[in-house]
Amino acid sequence: MKKLILILSLCCFSFVWANEFSGSIVAKQWLKIVDAGQYIESWQKSDSFFKSQLSQTKWNTALKGVRSPLGHVISREEVSEKAYTSLPGAPDGEYLVIQFQTEFQNKKLAIETLTLSKNSGQWLPIGYFIK
Repeated sequence: MKKLILILSLCCFSFVWANEFSGSIVAKQWLKIVDAGQYIESWQKSDSFFKSQLSQTKWNTALKGVRSPLGHVISREEVSEKAYTSLPGAPDGEYLVIQFQTEFQNKKLAIETLTLSKNSGQWLPIGYFIK
């Protein structure tokens, strides 16, 4: 009986752990798409709320103007992740705001902020900023 309780506890812990970190995994995968210059694909792999706020053409143009000049990524480290149930200008739901400290070829220190939403059932980007 004790083994059964231990196994069930480990299974529950593993599920919670995997669920908590899946947003971070999605963020890193999406950023790799942006890093590769696949801006249209990054828009396609974003949340419908994001797409309703910014057309594919405007997103592509914005990233070409802002992200491309930075050059390739030298290093990227996640520095914070915070969950929210509401954000300004967005409907209530599940959100993660993840910040990365990134060194680019042409910019030694940048902070990338990626906001994800789980309103569609899976973590998808709804905002990306570089400072």
